[in-house]
Amino acid sequence: MKNLLALFLFIYSISFAQKSQIESKVTFSDNRIVDAKIPFITNLFDSNQIDEITISDRKVKILEDGKAIKYQPSEIQKIEFTDLKGKPRIFIYFPLESTKTLVELVYDGKKIKWVKAYRRHGYDGSTLVSDVLFKGDIRQPLNILVNNRKKLKQLMVEKPELEPLIENINYNRLKEQDLIDLLKKYDE
Repeated sequence: MKNLLALFLFIYSISFAQKSQIESKVTFSDNRIVDAKIPFITNLFDSNQIDEITISDRKVKILEDGKAIKYQPSEIQKIEFTDLKGKPRIFIYFPLESTKTLVELVYDGKKIKWVKAYRRHGYDGSTLVSDVLFKGDIRQPLNILVNNRKKLKQLMVEKPELEPLIENINYNRLKEQDLIDLLKKYDE
């Protein structure tokens, strides 16, 4: 059993052993904007897959003019970059969700926001992702322990015409675009 655990830890440790620097636009809380590189850990087997914990950590490492500088998340307003798969990503400091890390802003509408918080699992080191919707002061997590259809209907009660769209989304295999389309229709 110990050999199996050691093998698993070894494979996991080398699977995120590669690094890649991604050009990013960093906006600080004092509105200073810097074009910098962020060193991301990438997967050994899929070199285009980044580990989001790299940017969602308690200290964010940024390469400015060739020097590595670590910042507290509260010093950063947002970081914009295109990941290695060509997907534009935005990470923001959002104290309603986390005062210690940056969160990914997936959708930012007039009435509702969708953020993803990334955390390291304390036992096995895997990445945990929390999807959370914010409507004003209302915080609604989306996960397997909640009836997501029911919670979305309650959140969007003033637009009953969206109920068929809410029913058609597969929450077990949630595709970002399906939920973004629903949120856009809610914001209309």
